[in-house]
Amino acid sequence: MKTIVLFGDSNTWGNVPGSMGERFPRDVRWPARLASALGESAEVIVEGLSGRMATIDHPASEGRNGLPYLLPHSHAPVDLLVIYLGTNDVALLPDPLMVAWSVGRLVRVAWASGAGPNRRAPQVLVLCPPPIGEHQLGPSFREVSTALDCELLELEQVTAYGPLDGEHLDEAGHIAVAAAVEERIRQMLQ
Repeated sequence: MKTIVLFGDSNTWGNVPGSMGERFPRDVRWPARLASALGESAEVIVEGLSGRMATIDHPASEGRNGLPYLLPHSHAPVDLLVIYLGTNDVALLPDPLMVAWSVGRLVRVAWASGAGPNRRAPQVLVLCPPPIGEHQLGPSFREVSTALDCELLELEQVTAYGPLDGEHLDEAGHIAVAAAVEERIRQMLQ
């Protein structure tokens, strides 16, 4: 059985678009759908937190900087770490390349963690958020992923954020993300 950690923000947590922190039922959220699809072949551990940013502190909320919480030692050995961050970062880092390099920093920290099988690096899959308003993150995430030689799944090719708030997945988005991530994970963990 493989161990997969999903490290993300409110889209991994399951925030309902346009709500004040309402959460989709578990069976609607993409992490639960992914776990169900993978069945007994993987343990899926969800580390989603509303407002989480990649490597910077949130100006209004404590504990939202992902960097201090990333090291997956408590779940070791981790076969695969999936990072879905960047949506919140665009508010404070308007340069998409800075957002992408912040997520890239998490990738490097994960690889250096020794939290993978045999105390080696876990595999890492980065999910690039779909466009957030006018912010197109895809080209920058591609550049950073290529520089790091890291697996990337661009969610712009899979779904869009819902029209209610422009930064959260609706139910159809959760379904699409779960299916796309499952397909990529099966390729990576063969």
